[in-house]
Formats: sequence, structure tokens, C-alpha cells
Amino acid sequence: MPIEYTDEELSTKIESTRNSLTTDRLDMSFGEIMSMYEKDEIIINPEFQRLFRWSEYQKSRFIETILLGIPIPPIFVAEDKNGKWELVDGLQRLSTVLSFFGILKGDVNKNKWSMIEGDLIKEIDGYNVDNLPMKFLLNIKRSTCRIEIIRWNSDYDMRFELFNRLNTGGSPLTNMEIRNCIYRGTSSKFNNFLKELAYSENFVNLVSPTQKQKNELYLEELVLRFLSLYKNRRVIKNSIDQHMTDYMKQSVPDEKYCYDKLRKIFNDSVLLLRNVGNNVFKSKENDFVTGYFDIIMIGVAENFSKVKDLNSDQINSLIESKIKSSQKVKSMSGRGANSKQRVLNRFKIADDVFGKI
Repeated sequence: MPIEYTDEELSTKIESTRNSLTTDRLDMSFGEIMSMYEKDEIIINPEFQRLFRWSEYQKSRFIETILLGIPIPPIFVAEDKNGKWELVDGLQRLSTVLSFFGILKGDVNKNKWSMIEGDLIKEIDGYNVDNLPMKFLLNIKRSTCRIEIIRWNSDYDMRFELFNRLNTGGSPLTNMEIRNCIYRGTSSKFNNFLKELAYSENFVNLVSPTQKQKNELYLEELVLRFLSLYKNRRVIKNSIDQHMTDYMKQSVPDEKYCYDKLRKIFNDSVLLLRNVGNNVFKSKENDFVTGYFDIIMIGVAENFSKVKDLNSDQINSLIESKIKSSQKVKSMSGRGANSKQRVLNRFKIADDVFGKI
């Protein structure tokens, strides 16, 4: 049964949450935004957000839009305690302008690109910052963009909610992309750790991700999923997605985080399973099954001292007969698969299969 609240309690919660947020807006030229970016007054790092995915056509079309004076959507930023802005929404648009002028930080190969034919102006084909006439370069710099500035004064970090709710159309951010972006500002060590484990050769072979999954940080999300659940299942409060977000938020600033210990158990478990074969997490149709990943990875890691003494055939036999053939496991897939109860039920199976060896 849902928890019942009074109208007064509801009203109080809405008002207090609403009052913790303030917004402001102003119009700025791209030239002013570029100047702020070069002075590190606006934080934008596409490498750790969406890998700057726009195609040549999309980038050229946006510059064409600016040159024609067609209105563009506003850019959202979150203001920190020092007055600096962190980009919340508008990465693709702003990165396009910065990279066109050759000042985008990170991957310099993305800078000073040349436009292709536009939808309305085919003649822009081949032009870049070095050969586009000065008057058009100035037109771009002087073009204005609406900036929506968001501030909050609550203990709850609103950036995740803002990222999530502002990116609900088109090609939405995945939860992992959002986590990777907003928590990297605190420290890059944890994010780099996820990336290190995610792109180990054995793990990549076990998962066999598509390029789209790589772009959307799917491998990193699986590693985070493992780390957040390994000997940590009792603290799951809501869905696994929220659990992973909470875990990452707590782990990023933790100077005592057990990097070496967790690196070893993850890599040892992956190597053991890699020796079993590349299909341990896959269905008969060769699809990756998250439920198999949860049961097998956590089951093996938490009972590694027992499992390591089995040979590959014995481990494979356990997986095939006790997990992949189990109707109970199959019932935990599909809609609601990431609910707290279904995830916990998977671990009961992991304990039964690997804990009683």
C-alpha cells in the first residue's frame, strides 16, 4: 500500500523543495561564453559527458543556424558556490562552437573542423575558422544565446535531477553518463578506475559491447553495478539505478576507498569467467543478460575462495544448470528487473549456487 500523506505535508514538501531552487536568465554572446570557457569560469568537459557525439552534418547545420539568425534553445548551467558555471544542458551546441573556433579542450582532433553542405546554404561546404570570412566569424561570436542559471541551497545535490529531467528527448543521456559528468567535478580518480576496469581486455570480451554501448558508457555502468553490489547488497534502499548513483556519490570523494582490493577481486573474477568462455553472461540468442551478470559476477566474487578451485567445465555446468536453466531466474527478467526485490532475489540464487560449493 502507498504511504498516505496529508495535504499539509504535501504542500510543505513542495514549497520547501521549490524554495531551495532559484533561477536566473540572461542573454550572452557566444564570444562572451568562449571567453568564460577559456578562463575556466564555465565547466564543460565533453570527454566525460557524451563524448561529443554530433556528426559533421549536425555540427554544420548548427553553425548554419547561427549564421542565418535562427533562434536556438537555451543553455542550462548550474552555478557553484564560487560562482562558476557547470554546463547542465547544451553540451553539443556549445561544444560545436568551441571546437569550430579551435578552443575545445581535451581532444584537439575535434578542433577546427570544416563544414559540409548546409540544408539551406550549400556554399558553406569546406569552410572552417581559418578560411571563413571575418564578418561571418564575428557574426557567430556576436550571436546571442539564452543562458538559464540554476542555483540551489539544499543538502540534496540537484544536479542529477536537472541533468535527468532536461535530457528526456532526442538522444537522452544515460544514467551513467550523467553520473560520470556530475561526479567527475569532485575527483577524476574514481571515474578513471571505472574506465580502467571496464576496458580491460577480458571484460570487453565477456560483454562484447556495441559501439553505441561503449559511447553511452555501458561498460563503466556494469563495473559500477558490480562495485556497488559486491558485499554491499544490504544497503539497497530503492532501485538499483538509485543505489548505483548513491554509491558513486559516496565513493568519489572517499580517500580511503579500497581501489586495490576491489581491482583485484574484479579482475580475478573476470579472468576466471573468461576462461570459462565468452558466453557466460549471454542467452541462447547471444544477448547480454543483466540478470546473469548480477548472479554470476557477485556469486563468483563473493565466494571466490571456493569457486577458484573448480575447473572451467565445473563452473560452466553450474551456470548452465543452476542459473540459465532456472525458471526462477527467467522470471526476474523483463519489466521491473532492476527493482530492489528482484535484484535481492538474484543474490539469493547466487548464494545458493556459489555459496554452497
